[in-house]
Amino acid sequence: MSEDSNDSAGVLFARQPIYDRQLQLAGYELLFRPYGGGPIVAADFDGNRATSQVLINAFTASDIDEVCDSQPAYVNFTADSLTRDIPFDSRALIIEILEDVTDTPEVIEALTRLREQGHVMALDDYTLEDASHPLLPFTDIVKLDYPAYTAEALTHAVMALKARYPDLQLLAEKIETKQDYRIAMEAGCTLFQGYFLARPEPVYGRVMPVNRLNTLRLLAELNAADISMRDMAETVQRDPFLSVRLLRMANSAFAQQSRPVTSLHGAVMALGLSRIRSLASLLVLSRFDDKPHALQQLAMMLGHFCHQLASHLPGQTSEMGFTVGLFSCLDSFMDQPLEEILASIPVHPDIEAALMHHTGPLGLILQTAIDYQKARWEIIDWPRLAQLGLSTEQITDAYQQALARANRDK
Repeated sequence: MSEDSNDSAGVLFARQPIYDRQLQLAGYELLFRPYGGGPIVAADFDGNRATSQVLINAFTASDIDEVCDSQPAYVNFTADSLTRDIPFDSRALIIEILEDVTDTPEVIEALTRLREQGHVMALDDYTLEDASHPLLPFTDIVKLDYPAYTAEALTHAVMALKARYPDLQLLAEKIETKQDYRIAMEAGCTLFQGYFLARPEPVYGRVMPVNRLNTLRLLAELNAADISMRDMAETVQRDPFLSVRLLRMANSAFAQQSRPVTSLHGAVMALGLSRIRSLASLLVLSRFDDKPHALQQLAMMLGHFCHQLASHLPGQTSEMGFTVGLFSCLDSFMDQPLEEILASIPVHPDIEAALMHHTGPLGLILQTAIDYQKARWEIIDWPRLAQLGLSTEQITDAYQQALARANRDK
């Protein structure tokens, strides 16, 4: 099937119900599944992309209220996913913090912001017998990994958690037998999930046709430094795929409004430039499933690296830096010369000069990022970087931050 004609129904995600003590439906966990079916290949799995795909498919390719029977959707979030803008109704989404997320300053800042926005958060795969987990102060629901406990240990964990955080809801997950359910009930758990109650079931839908090149053009225009809201609305309007998704996103994010968002201009005004840019970047990368995961990570790393460096330069926006880094791998993604690709994309002249000739401040940043990533430190133009106000320490720190963001959930 070609990249521009994927109009057949496929698996958008899977859903597994969550029940309360009266066995009334209390929500669904939405689980990543490959769109074309088949098993999940561990070597190719990317937690960030899985989170993004589930969110996009649930909130923009399907009716989330219908899929979840008007109950909240539990979605797994990686550490990196937590730091991004989440343009969805907080009443419809429960953020499930994965067990490998640690209490870094970035994560704490993100969780604080999300709580202020009204998001409910669940802590996944809890296996401790006490209440010492550092993310518990930000948590509303703890998902106890039932197989990790004996009956006595589970009761002890429930008592410890309730004693320190009386308002916590405790969810026993991976309940596989009637006896498991009885033990979790007697321990004091209030929510239940597992094969004994219901297995995950696929949710089918259609992913709208996408033109890869049009989306690249869109991202280039959205990253222009001087784009207005009117220009952005006109840009979005040229992509029917993005138009439909933005309208759904706007109505999901602002579901509490009495009147729905019915126009693209209204969606653009409601979501704002930052959210739309983020969605466009996500959609660009999601189009390249046929390319090696390592190539996608390299593109993201170079994008974040150039983003960090550009933020230190006067007159250069961080968004332009990110675009330069991300687009530097386009020839490998598109299997055609970069010059031909750029001839079809209306990029800023500074971005084109940087990509084609590595000239100007953005070109220097890009060349530095490429050389640094390849450990070719001896050919980096350190004196010219110093003239621009970029120190060795700043470049090293920018690289480490970019590498961490690209590899955090490898």
